[in-house]
Amino acid sequence: MWYNHAMDDKMKVYGLSEEEYLEFSAYIANRFENAEEITEPDESYLYLWDGICDYAKKHDAVAAINDKICARRPVEFHSPDQVEIEMFSSFAGRIPIIYVRDPDDFENLVTSVAYKGIRPEGLETTGASFVYGRLIRLIILSAKPYSNVPAAELGIDEKEWLEKSKRLRRGHECTHFYTRQIYGITNNILHDEIMADFIGMTEAFGFFRAEWFLRFMGIIPGSGKRLALYTKGLSPRACSAVKELLTTAAKRLEDWTHEDGFDRLTSAERIKYLCQKGLAGMAKDPAE
Repeated sequence: MWYNHAMDDKMKVYGLSEEEYLEFSAYIANRFENAEEITEPDESYLYLWDGICDYAKKHDAVAAINDKICARRPVEFHSPDQVEIEMFSSFAGRIPIIYVRDPDDFENLVTSVAYKGIRPEGLETTGASFVYGRLIRLIILSAKPYSNVPAAELGIDEKEWLEKSKRLRRGHECTHFYTRQIYGITNNILHDEIMADFIGMTEAFGFFRAEWFLRFMGIIPGSGKRLALYTKGLSPRACSAVKELLTTAAKRLEDWTHEDGFDRLTSAERIKYLCQKGLAGMAKDPAE
């Protein structure tokens, strides 16, 4: 099979065979590279949600969910007083968000809304759900520590971490919402995940820390285990190469946050920039 010298050099750097390198290259290919921006995204779903929020104010959040969203598969909430509905004003516009503090209630609601009543495997490790259909669009957030990483691993106060987890998770999911709304694209791969964590962390803390991101992924050993979710199906050496590239990208992104002009960029501008860079581009030098 044909390949050029640049390909040969990268194969040597990552210790990959030709077949493994092609696998690696296919995974890190930038899906946003030639995507056209949607200048007038469809927001017709907001009319429905304004009605749902009004209904929740007259009754309560659980009644609004079961009467207006889950009428065919109503959810029996264990802690109905710990469920909230908000129309959140984000960098992606107004987004309906349901906050569910009880873990079982969260999992049951996600099963009903996102999976049509069929509980998916591994849902207990999930902290958020992003639903983007033609009529129903929303984000469902749990109150779990982000990426199931306890505060002690990050060296911060537990109460503060739970509050920051909520903001980080919200910013993360809003990033997925934004790329779907503006480019029509949301991928279950590490390019999207590092962008979403980057925006989530900067929205929650005002900074991005590569070490924390690598902990969330499980690249730095601890409670975080997310890497396996996004590299499923990759051969071991291709996965190792992706992990090495991701580690470099995370460190470069942290450096980028210290560059002149970074603070003047909005979250939307940062997302658009990172979409165009791609994962490989982030690892080179995000400030270029």
